[in-house]
Amino acid sequence: MRQPIVSLLILAALLSFSNPALFAQAEKGRMNAEPAALVFDNDTLFVLYAHVGAFSPSQRVFEIGKKLNTIIDSRTPAEKIAEVDDSLHHVILAGDMIIMAVLDRDAEYAGMTRDSLAKNLAMVIRSAVQGHYEAYSGKGIATSIGIVLGLFFVLLLLILLINRYYPMMYPRIIAFGEGRFRSIQFFGTDLVSKEEWIASLVFAVKMLRFIITAYLVYLFLIFSVDALPWTHNLPIQPILLGLLKTIILTIISVALQKGLSISYYASITKTEIWKKSLVSRVKIKGTQLLSEERLADVLIFFLQVMRILAYSIFIYVYVTLLFSFFSFSESWADTLFGYILTPLTAITEAIIGYLPEMFTIAIILLVMRYLNKLLQYIFEEIKNSRLVFESFHPDWADPTFKIVRFLLQVFTLIIIFPYLPGSDSPIFQGISLFVGILFSLGSTSAIANVVAGVVLTYMRPFKLGDRVKIADTMGDVIEKTLLVTRVRTPKNVDITVPNAMVLGSHIINYSSSAIEKGLILHSTVTIGYDVPWKQVHDLLITAALRTEGVLKDPKPFVLQTSLQDYYPAYEVNAYTHQANSMAGVYSDLHANIQDVFNEAGVEIMSPAYSAVRDGNQSTIPQDYLPKEYQAPSFKIFPFWGEKK
Repeated sequence: MRQPIVSLLILAALLSFSNPALFAQAEKGRMNAEPAALVFDNDTLFVLYAHVGAFSPSQRVFEIGKKLNTIIDSRTPAEKIAEVDDSLHHVILAGDMIIMAVLDRDAEYAGMTRDSLAKNLAMVIRSAVQGHYEAYSGKGIATSIGIVLGLFFVLLLLILLINRYYPMMYPRIIAFGEGRFRSIQFFGTDLVSKEEWIASLVFAVKMLRFIITAYLVYLFLIFSVDALPWTHNLPIQPILLGLLKTIILTIISVALQKGLSISYYASITKTEIWKKSLVSRVKIKGTQLLSEERLADVLIFFLQVMRILAYSIFIYVYVTLLFSFFSFSESWADTLFGYILTPLTAITEAIIGYLPEMFTIAIILLVMRYLNKLLQYIFEEIKNSRLVFESFHPDWADPTFKIVRFLLQVFTLIIIFPYLPGSDSPIFQGISLFVGILFSLGSTSAIANVVAGVVLTYMRPFKLGDRVKIADTMGDVIEKTLLVTRVRTPKNVDITVPNAMVLGSHIINYSSSAIEKGLILHSTVTIGYDVPWKQVHDLLITAALRTEGVLKDPKPFVLQTSLQDYYPAYEVNAYTHQANSMAGVYSDLHANIQDVFNEAGVEIMSPAYSAVRDGNQSTIPQDYLPKEYQAPSFKIFPFWGEKK
């Protein structure tokens, strides 16, 4: 074995001559040099860049290698290797034999002085020769054999430990599978049972054990080959690595083959079971094409074909990969891969060349499909208010998507129509035909309603659930389509209004501002001039605040709309969010107005009536009059003269 100091010196020399940072000051000639490395005992000692006369760096390295072999064969002591300066160049000698010459050009490439370079090279060569002597000495050979034996005992110990303790994992794996795995069922029949899952896992763990053992053997052989001086220079490692890959590939192939075989026979068994329960006869418009038995036979035949195909692929791939693991058979692997790739390429090119139109259609359909999904996603985000565009309302999302999807489908049909077999129509003729049909159908009432429905969608005069009044129809909107709008009246009468009529009529929407600003309900009462107007305001506001559904804030308010001949008219205004319950709120408001005015002893002069009042009974309900109330006597006062 080589001493550590020898390895360090060789490594230092290698880094000194191969590191590009040390040649930063080289001139232009260095860029055209072809470096050559001197390899001795499978170790790189140094790299040469400079030409010496007609000798290239590779030729110089070859001659130096021959000199080193001569030194080894003659058993020249390493101490005799030294450098000598003759003013023109340095020479490295081994006794009387010149090993190499170190020129100024070598020093220039190395980025150091010629003297320093010569001393470093002499030290590297001396250390390499000394290391070779030590490796092949009796002590070195004994040490190498001892290392190999030590590695063998370590390998043996590891294998014994694996054989002893590795099987203890199997019960734990089985217990783990019992608690974690579940059977995969199809219509009540197990496709893969829990026991099959557990057995597969145990088999995989066993295969892993074999792979670990093979890898340990591989490491032992690699280290052993490197430790022995006779095999140190042999290129055995690629062969061992190829053998290891072969073993692993074989294990994986056996596992796959076993799994395929188990799956095949399990599928055959389950098909026989399904034949009487799950497999149904194939019918088209009541005509039986395949019976249960025949369909089961077709499935079994399909499984057999797939099994043969899978085995063929496994064998072919196994042999091809096996050839690729070794340098002498890599070309065979390329040839086998070519046997598959070449026909497939030819078939693909033939299909593409023979059916370019169908390929174009497939691409167009694929692009349009994902474009449709993208549009659906965008409009779904708009509908859910996760994507907001200014002036584009969320309730426009669904109808807009339907319109865009329809136009996209028509556009797709127009594009692919010229590529269909037997079609000679150009694309612009298709577009013209489509536009002509669209305009010709636009004169019908159905298209008029559709157009009106689209316009109403983007006008947003109402939405589902709104209380509206369309012409003489008032009720809640329960359905909006491209053709009609359906309204349910407070009497639960459903009225269907064509969209063209809706668009041509005036529309009153009671719900559009009810939630945010509040819908103002109003009612007018007439009270005599003898009642102070402030009192009337207070009574009307009190009655409004008593009404369920009327908002406390904003507060109700009263307007005096007119001063008529017999009485002023007061309009009470109250806010509510319940636009769909207008009739009920109005009814409660009117009832509360009557109660509040009766409680205050104020008559409501609507409808108006004429009466001689001075001695008449009050029109206030009897329940609101005091118990001691008595009607005054009837009196008449002349109006044409003054009272005396």
